[in-house]
Amino acid sequence: MIRVFVLAWAMAEEGLRCPRDGAALQTTEHEGVAVDLCPSCHGVWLDQGELQTIEEKQEKDYSKDLRYESDAEPPSFEEMGRRREQGPIDCPKCKTRMETREHGFASQVLIDACVDGCGVWLDEGELEALEKFFERNRDNETLPLHWRLWASVSSMFKKR
Repeated sequence: MIRVFVLAWAMAEEGLRCPRDGAALQTTEHEGVAVDLCPSCHGVWLDQGELQTIEEKQEKDYSKDLRYESDAEPPSFEEMGRRREQGPIDCPKCKTRMETREHGFASQVLIDACVDGCGVWLDEGELEALEKFFERNRDNETLPLHWRLWASVSSMFKKR
């Protein structure tokens, strides 16, 4: 019990560090949510539930950007290769190995998620890509599930 308390105190004293380059993360605000930003690589640490809070808010309007963007492309082989070269990263909070996976259903954005549920790490540009995905699909909740599944499956065969 004492060891856990000492470890938690030491982590609080030290602050969170970037899992990519070890820089001290700085707390900043994004859409009314306190997030931890790496000043050097511009990655973002989101504690559990913060990504969902950002998803529910819509402070930034990406509608103009979305009008000119084609359907999102799946992560490229180059991106997947880059991620493999970087290797897995450890959770800034609990130091366990994080899992690299696509966020949500068909977002086509790779994120690093803590397997113990502490939060997620988003590399530069991934938070904006997810916000665009959320905005693009905000009205999809009114469509029946079988139509959303069909749209997702059929979009995989587009442009191939």
